[in-house]
Amino acid sequence: MKVNFFTLNDNEDSGSYRIWVRDLSKTLNEIKIESRIKKRIENIDKELDVLILCKSAYKYAKACRDKVGKKVKIGAINIDKNYRCREIDFVIVGSPEEYASMSNYQNVFIYPLIERKFENINRKVHKSDSKFLKLCFHGHYPHLFKFEKYLREAIEIYDRDVKSVELNVITGNENFNWKVGKPNVKINMFGYNDNISDIIQQNDIGLVPNVTDVRLFAKGIENVISTDFGLYDTDYFMRYKNKTNAGRSYVFYQHGIPVIHDLSPSSFELMKITGHYVCAHDTNSWLRELKKLSNYRVREIVSEKYYSKFKENYNPHSLAEDLIEKIREINNE
Repeated sequence: MKVNFFTLNDNEDSGSYRIWVRDLSKTLNEIKIESRIKKRIENIDKELDVLILCKSAYKYAKACRDKVGKKVKIGAINIDKNYRCREIDFVIVGSPEEYASMSNYQNVFIYPLIERKFENINRKVHKSDSKFLKLCFHGHYPHLFKFEKYLREAIEIYDRDVKSVELNVITGNENFNWKVGKPNVKINMFGYNDNISDIIQQNDIGLVPNVTDVRLFAKGIENVISTDFGLYDTDYFMRYKNKTNAGRSYVFYQHGIPVIHDLSPSSFELMKITGHYVCAHDTNSWLRELKKLSNYRVREIVSEKYYSKFKENYNPHSLAEDLIEKIREINNE
């Protein structure tokens, strides 16, 4: 099989390019599938079996079809939920949330957002506690508002009643003027750089908020109670975007940092495999998990289990082989 990736943006700061194009192309070559990355339509190979369009290029599917002909299978990565194009034979997504959202397409395949640059990192061994509990957030800065309000409150209560907290934030814009959800504790801001693994492994716990409580935007919704519709005063009121995925958790797993997850569906995949459920939604549950992981012995157990199970179940070569097999099975007549 011969594969080309077509991209208009080869910026390695973009996860869609770095993971789903550069790294995936590299992985395909390692499993003996010939793969190349192209940046211009006219440079796409003439003899081709599969063309995969990057997030920056999927709207060029019609022009690419004219270039490669009907027999080539055309895929697209991380496309907009509402985008429809009959020239796209399959879509690559990163999570069950994304899979469900791509209902306009018959062939939707999950390939997790695994950072290959972290695949050979030695696991952090948790062997002592310090006077600070060091927390870490890693990801796109707009996610920071999701600390509001429950995670923010839990961190502030822990800092006040248990011991001091130090929050390390690693994001693409370390100068972001964070207001909504910012806890009143010591915060250090970092950009992406070559020392990112060193920064991550200085921490005790990783934080991955995806869910937003919709009562932040519609405060009267909790008053809508009707047993006719199965609505109760104990219900969750949650919002998460259709492109939610567990990629930010993976980075912590790869470094041996225990993660407190929220209730987004993709967070539960490895929790089920490891048997260690470390998840939260409201203030008390975030606070409970912070307290549990305050003990370095507990952190060490969770760290080892997630690190080993991630390596076992999220092997890029096995996942790429599975992806290729699914693509082979597509009938695009």
